[in-house]
Amino acid sequence: MFLYFSYLSSDGEVLPHTLYADQLEIHLDTLNSFVAFGKVLVAAYLIDDEGHRTDLPIEAFDGWPIADHVLNLQEQYQLVLTT
Repeated sequence: MFLYFSYLSSDGEVLPHTLYADQLEIHLDTLNSFVAFGKVLVAAYLIDDEGHRTDLPIEAFDGWPIADHVLNLQEQYQLVLTT
């Protein structure tokens, strides 16, 4: 899936970026990394392999890594489904 996002440069210019990764967690941690380094996100959305767009709430990114939490939640969910 593709992540499209933009952030403000130090001189106020909106800089767009695109990133491809198979895992959602990589995209979420990428956005959190930009915030952790003091960048201000302007917009972010995902396009999945079927072409569906999902807008991401930029206010939810606080600069803290999230991948481990998402993977832990996924493991717990799978455990519940198998029991």
